Amino acid sequence: MKGGLKKLIYCTMASGILLGAAFTFTGCNKDLTDLHYQFNYAVIEENGKDVLHKVKSWADSESESFTIQTECCDNYIWASANRGNLYKNKPDSSAYDVECEHGNE
Repeated sequence: MKGGLKKLIYCTMASGILLGAAFTFTGCNKDLTDLHYQFNYAVIEENGKDVLHKVKSWADSESESFTIQTECCDNYIWASANRGNLYKNKPDSSAYDVECEHGNE
């Protein structure tokens, strides 16, 4: 009985160490939990105007910036959190000045 209890204690400790390491090493990029957000619209400050774009795809970076590929004009836009916002649903018209009018040129 002593050998079985000792083995159980060692296995529990090893599991705890592995679990702690998993949380420690994935703490910065948060890949251990599902943090996949869906953004369909972006309002980006361009030449002094806030322009609404429909988002085809997006990517976040380690800094306070993000990259989007737009559906409206098929451009890639790299913006900072200070100059752009991402939205799941279309924002109210007070959040932007104009919509992207380029179509798929």
